Amino acid sequence: MARYKRDTKVNNLLITEKTYRVFYRINGRKRELTLGTRDIPINVARNKAQQILGEVAQGIDPLNTRGGETLNQAFEYYIDKLIQNKRRVAMPNKNGKPGEYIRMWDKDVRNDLGKRILTDITRGDITRLHLEISKRGSYAANRVVQMISGCYNHAIALSLVEINPCKIKLNKELISENEISDKEFAELQRQINIKRQTVRPNFVSSLDYIELCMHSGGRCKSEIGSAKWSDLKDNKIVLSEHKTDHETNEDRVIYLSNQAMMVINKLERKGEYILDVDYPVKMWKQLAKKIGRPELRLHDLRHNFCTMAGEIMELPELMKLSGHKSMSAVLRYRKVREPRAIKEMQNVGDYMTKIMMSN
Repeated sequence: MARYKRDTKVNNLLITEKTYRVFYRINGRKRELTLGTRDIPINVARNKAQQILGEVAQGIDPLNTRGGETLNQAFEYYIDKLIQNKRRVAMPNKNGKPGEYIRMWDKDVRNDLGKRILTDITRGDITRLHLEISKRGSYAANRVVQMISGCYNHAIALSLVEINPCKIKLNKELISENEISDKEFAELQRQINIKRQTVRPNFVSSLDYIELCMHSGGRCKSEIGSAKWSDLKDNKIVLSEHKTDHETNEDRVIYLSNQAMMVINKLERKGEYILDVDYPVKMWKQLAKKIGRPELRLHDLRHNFCTMAGEIMELPELMKLSGHKSMSAVLRYRKVREPRAIKEMQNVGDYMTKIMMSN
């Protein structure tokens, strides 16, 4: 269903899939307050809504008198927004299981920190949660904090809270050193071409997905896999919601080469998303095995693209192309791969010979 529908008798009573909420404005600020779950009778929800709206009419902010919303309640608002925007992290998977964010929240946040009032949670609370989750996985701990941070940013937009306490130091994530040689890269393209001639039609989308990752440098799942036809602007994919949208209000622009556009132009526009496949893990594993590199991840295609781009581009250009916001993140792509090293070494040798012969 949509994020909510309005009650027919109390216009400011919002009915969501799970809860009743009342919407109001006070001192120019937009506010939402949860009244209860859908288990309570609609007449009870209407009476509660009218009581709250009566307080607002007297200049009283009910959220201030009640101590404010909990983190769990703010998360429900955040998930509603993500579902409304059809973000895959919030949507149920093909088997009907809850989305990734809901699973993460239920596991690490809901039963403890989630029950706390938004304004009472401090950076120390977030740090302690991050340290606890880090015992089982650095990446998982970072993901949970980033999710809570997104929840707080949305709560700030709803005027539920003024400060985001999630500005903490995250774990340093190890960068894959799975370099792809030029020979392996060429063989990968050859294997994709062979697969296109032999696989069943319903698997062709997986090959399109992989090939677009090869030629765009976009983040495979969160950008390429989540891109919609409405995001395609000429030879660019423009994403308003993306991995770093909590750090800046800027869109993420993925510039598309002629090779990438060739992949897109042959696709049928039969759905909302450019690619009508969830995540082609099985197909990728088959291709990686074919080129003799079974340990490669699909995400390594992004690293390979940016490393190649780093050989011919200046750092500011590479930052823009890769979508990174920090220079340190981009510097890891400035590697000297073997073909480039051989070429540059020969250039040095030729230069030294020229100097010797001129003297």
